[in-house]
Amino acid sequence: MGLDERVAALERRLGKRVILRAVRTLDAAFRGRVVDRSHSVLVEYRDDAPGYFWQYEIVEELLDRLERGEGNVTLFEGGVTSAEAASRRNPKA
Repeated sequence: MGLDERVAALERRLGKRVILRAVRTLDAAFRGRVVDRSHSVLVEYRDDAPGYFWQYEIVEELLDRLERGEGNVTLFEGGVTSAEAASRRNPKA
């Protein structure tokens, strides 16, 4: 299943929009994060070189976590993650 299909399936399951957004940051350890909002889910991933697809693995890992119910998570290099279980569970999930 491609990214578009995964995002569409997550949107149906969660009942809200899933927004993928590339970000640039000065924090070299930042990889990406999932932010669960009341009206949408923001999936941000570090993209230092637009047009290249090295970040695909980061996006997949973030979507994996979202599919497991991790509504708020931040990934850093070196295996360090900060996670908070979703406080709101969608009954449709």
